[in-house]
Amino acid sequence: MSDELPMSITSLTPPEKTIAQPRYSGQAGLHRPDGRTGRHPADPEPGSEKMRGLRLVAVWVGLTAASWAVLGGAGYGLYAVVGSLLP
Repeated sequence: MSDELPMSITSLTPPEKTIAQPRYSGQAGLHRPDGRTGRHPADPEPGSEKMRGLRLVAVWVGLTAASWAVLGGAGYGLYAVVGSLLP
């Protein structure tokens, strides 16, 4: 028993087996192309602007009302189908 490796706390494998090794050399993630940092740019493109204020609130209210309308229509459709199937 003393010659066996200790088991990992979170699994039944020895500690060196807990981290998956990359199968291919490109999977290691050590070399990224120059323009791909994995982060979003801090500012949007110069030509685009963020939607703010009353316009943003109006869009959110419109989307919420539309989603409730779709949900209500689906509920009424189900009600009508069940009502037509029952005597």
